Amino acid sequence: MEYLLNPDLPIHPLQADRWRGNPILDGEFQYLRDPFRPKWRQVLRMLALPNRQRAQKKADQWVPPVSPDVSYLKDRSANWIVWLGHACFLFQLNGLRYLTDPQLADMPFVPRRVHPPFSYDDLRGIDYLLLSHDHRDHVDEQCIRTITANNAIHKILCPLRMSSVIGDWVGDTPIEEAAWYQQYDTPGTGVTIHFLPSRHWCRRGLRDFNRVLWGSFMLEVSDAAAAGAEPRHKKSSPTTLYFGGDSAETDYWAEIGHMFPNIDVAMLGIGAYKPEYMMRENHANPAEAFTGYRDLKAEYWWPMHHGTYDLSNEPPSEPISWASKLMDKHGFERCMLQPPINAPWWF
Repeated sequence: MEYLLNPDLPIHPLQADRWRGNPILDGEFQYLRDPFRPKWRQVLRMLALPNRQRAQKKADQWVPPVSPDVSYLKDRSANWIVWLGHACFLFQLNGLRYLTDPQLADMPFVPRRVHPPFSYDDLRGIDYLLLSHDHRDHVDEQCIRTITANNAIHKILCPLRMSSVIGDWVGDTPIEEAAWYQQYDTPGTGVTIHFLPSRHWCRRGLRDFNRVLWGSFMLEVSDAAAAGAEPRHKKSSPTTLYFGGDSAETDYWAEIGHMFPNIDVAMLGIGAYKPEYMMRENHANPAEAFTGYRDLKAEYWWPMHHGTYDLSNEPPSEPISWASKLMDKHGFERCMLQPPINAPWWF
């Protein structure tokens, strides 16, 4: 068994004495908790058995609303977050722009159900790309080729061995890979970025299971708002933003909440959870993601990974409706963030 990490990057102080890196055996990253391997018989079972919600799903035409206003893109002075659908967020932090998991197009046999009012070819001014794992609904070749060609990107921040997937796509754009609990090198940005665990897996072909690491990101912004902007909430500590990537329910969330005790926003997936026998090791359902939000002890929950692609058996409006009811039931209705696609949340 080997243990891999980036020797040039620091490890979070709470993990530094015990973390040797992510274990890897015969080129495959190993699980420390909740071992998992996708089984083809589960795929065949999903294809063979009828969806009990088929009629409900067919009748449900809900898609996330979209704001047509792109004027926010002209201003570099404020701090904001914009959801572009699925797991793609655009952050503006201290005048720099960070884009996560940029899949903004149709996929083979899976068309996009809702689009922002621009394409990936229109995106400009991107400074950093953050890639959580190698699945095609998060790492799209044409999107990444186009975005890196059109932008002077400082660096792509990603998991260990992601270069094996994207290296030929991005030209001379620097790629920095990290193991879990490592901090990327982003000097002069006022934004500290950590790569952290999630409960998921990687594969793009038939024979590359877990050849690339997977995970999540924490962004700590040293200035609560850029000069001249009125922050959403004022606080003396950094603004702390958690992008969960893809994850099933996991006790890593409680661990991360302990490591980062002042999380402002947790972006956690709520979609693609049915049928449970197929999806429960991959994605959290809304109740499980709500548990994650509570375990992280975040102030706000921003649900994602729903409504954009048809990836599973639940009706499209079910995830956000379920999540909203949970927040209302427990008295957290003011803490649910779900602005329209392309509508900035300012802070």
